[in-house]
Amino acid sequence: MSDYLQSRLDAAFPASADVELVRAVHQGIGLADSVVENEVWLRGPIGRDVRGYLRRAGILSRLSAACVAGDLPFEAIIEQMPRGPFHWLELRSGGLKAHVCRTDSAGAFPDDTPTRQDERLPNPQGDLFEGKVVSLKQASAAVPNLFAWLSFGAPEGGQLGHLCWAMPAQDGQSWLAHTNVLYRLAAAQIQVVPEVPPERAKIKFRDEIAESLKTPEGAANENRGKKD
Repeated sequence: MSDYLQSRLDAAFPASADVELVRAVHQGIGLADSVVENEVWLRGPIGRDVRGYLRRAGILSRLSAACVAGDLPFEAIIEQMPRGPFHWLELRSGGLKAHVCRTDSAGAFPDDTPTRQDERLPNPQGDLFEGKVVSLKQASAAVPNLFAWLSFGAPEGGQLGHLCWAMPAQDGQSWLAHTNVLYRLAAAQIQVVPEVPPERAKIKFRDEIAESLKTPEGAANENRGKKD
């Protein structure tokens, strides 16, 4: 990993935002689980199949709302992916842009799926840049927007298992920079108590999910729910 790129990542997504970030992610998980628990047709195998999709959707919803409200100091943009009908949330800050994804552990890369689309390629690779040996600082200066992931994982019980800002190398085998948000909070002796999502947010999210599952795009999302 590069000290320079690590400092870029931490400056763009700083420790000062960690509490609100974890709170928003916890609420997103809570939104999803409330839908599964309160919809009869989701109490069973179908609910388990789509829980991953619902949690990702809930997290995107709460992160976007927190950015719009000013609780998180990032620009949040929901837009359609370059391929297919799916959407992602892009968080922008300090010359970096990040997408949200689920991973099996704090250090794991997201699963490759037919709909997995990311922009890791613009990130500088090692100390080689256009055939010349240069520093990562010089290489990254030539890249207008470096790319990162906000990776999360939540066991079946609903607790947040990990939450990390991670900048992948082009080869998909290593990290250029990596910050475990939960470890950073623990080191600062800060504990974030999970909050129940507001009732109005639950109702709005439930209505949005019900509407989305009526469309071909929603059906496709349901089929890939475990992957995201």
